Amino acid sequence: MPWRYFINFINSFFVLFLLISLSSVSFAAEPTPTSGYMKVTAFAVEGNKHVATEDILSAVPFRIGSIITPNDVQESLKSIYALGYFSDVKAKTKPFEDGVELIFEVTENPILEGILIQGNSVIPTDKILSIMNLPTGKIFNYNEMDKALKRVEDYYASQGYTAARIMDASLSPSGHLLVTIAEGKIQAIKILGNHKTVEHVIRRELTVKPGDIFNYNKVKADINRLYDMNIFSDVGVMFEPGTKPGEIFLDIDVKEKKTGSVTFGAGYSTAYSAIGMISLSDNNMFGRAQTMSIGLQFGAKQSYYSISFYDPNFNDHNMSFAVNLYNYRTYGLLIGGYTTDEKTAGFNMSLGFPIFDKYTRQTITPGYERVHLSTTGTVNPSDQYDRPNGSYRSLTYTLSRDTRDQTRDPRQGYFASASISQTNGFLGGSSLYSFEKVIAEFRDYIPLDKSKEHVFAGRLIGGTSIIPSGKIMPVYYQYYVGGQGTVRGITDNKYYGRYFAVGNFEYRFPFIRGTRGAVFTDIGDAWGGNSAWPDFKLHAGVGVGIMLNTPFGPVRIDGAYSSNHFKGYFGMGNPF
Repeated sequence: MPWRYFINFINSFFVLFLLISLSSVSFAAEPTPTSGYMKVTAFAVEGNKHVATEDILSAVPFRIGSIITPNDVQESLKSIYALGYFSDVKAKTKPFEDGVELIFEVTENPILEGILIQGNSVIPTDKILSIMNLPTGKIFNYNEMDKALKRVEDYYASQGYTAARIMDASLSPSGHLLVTIAEGKIQAIKILGNHKTVEHVIRRELTVKPGDIFNYNKVKADINRLYDMNIFSDVGVMFEPGTKPGEIFLDIDVKEKKTGSVTFGAGYSTAYSAIGMISLSDNNMFGRAQTMSIGLQFGAKQSYYSISFYDPNFNDHNMSFAVNLYNYRTYGLLIGGYTTDEKTAGFNMSLGFPIFDKYTRQTITPGYERVHLSTTGTVNPSDQYDRPNGSYRSLTYTLSRDTRDQTRDPRQGYFASASISQTNGFLGGSSLYSFEKVIAEFRDYIPLDKSKEHVFAGRLIGGTSIIPSGKIMPVYYQYYVGGQGTVRGITDNKYYGRYFAVGNFEYRFPFIRGTRGAVFTDIGDAWGGNSAWPDFKLHAGVGVGIMLNTPFGPVRIDGAYSSNHFKGYFGMGNPF
């Protein structure tokens, strides 16, 4: 019996000792931020003067009564810092009730006293400040600054300055914000990929120069000019960081295409029937973008021989020079109301140079021509004087303005020109056949979508003649309407006279891959010639067309309908 009491006593003592030990652990542990889990029983904020405590605590991702870890505390510090009002945020704890009071110590940003912009040249400082729209006199916020700087970069990009960047933005203790902008100055331009073309020929087409601020819109216009030279199949543009901070290298990478060709061809025209063609040409002679061509065209109703030379930048003085010698014959063509054979030989030379700005040019073109007509049938005596054979001297002055993005297939911009020409008169030649012609033309290209794939194209052209008293204007120098260049669908040269007016309107759109389609309508008339149609009367044609990209350039095929007649046309590029 005594042993049984002794064992019970030992067991009771051990249980009591274990309870006391467990109780001692439970009450002795005091929660701290580093001891693992802790219970938040209160919040406090220290150091804030302008930002409300409630706004700061609203960023804390837990509430009173939450059991948290040191990682939770770190996340709350990040959330408060993300408000953007503070340069530093810390946390500490102290015992409170059955947990801890979590105290946030914040260091507020200074009041924004002013903003200084440096590095800008193409966008005025006042404009940049208005875009930033950061009010002074209020506590500085980094989040608002980031949004403001993003707006500035976006504005630069919208103006074409896609290489512009914010290099630095620093806030001084006194509350002054210094923003440094690198607008993307071009340190150097490198020409790549040219083998035949002289590098200088490419550079003279570029309006952007080293030292300029990179502007995508200007560079794109330069690319279109390079394409218009018709000696490159592809032109690529890249930029890379320069050796100086904030500057870039601009790389122009061209891919030359074959520019010399010998072409044999055949075709059919409703005006000239079957025709054959032979041509020798090079539009990049000696790598200087000069064009030389020799052409021969022959058929049942037409033969044509020509030699031409063109230099778009004669002697590197931004002056164009062209000369053209030709000899052609047409058989059975409707000229002035009579079926006629015509023989014409002559030459012309033109000099063109810019005036006022890069978009506006003036051109002077002297010419000489000999004409001989053979008319089938009897000519009305009253028309006989209008159909002389002889030689003519001419001088034409043209003023034009061209803002089109490209000339091969314009998607935007306009072309306007006005010309006046004198034939004979003070130039010599026959004193009886002396006259002046005045022609005005306007073309407009309106993109219908952002990609500029859908385009409305329109042309208005008209002319008048000035014939001194007692003088005569030969019928073959009068204006003709009908056919591919005027009103499609009408018999070629059906209407003629001393005056003319034509309107062409097209909707151009992407068609099958590599082609573009068109739907068009043409209206116009020529009047004041033969007594059969002395008065103005509009004639119209409608049709569809397709343009194909070929190794020899864009080829356009049209079909037009007018007055119960359908006619087909074939040509190089768009008609206008």
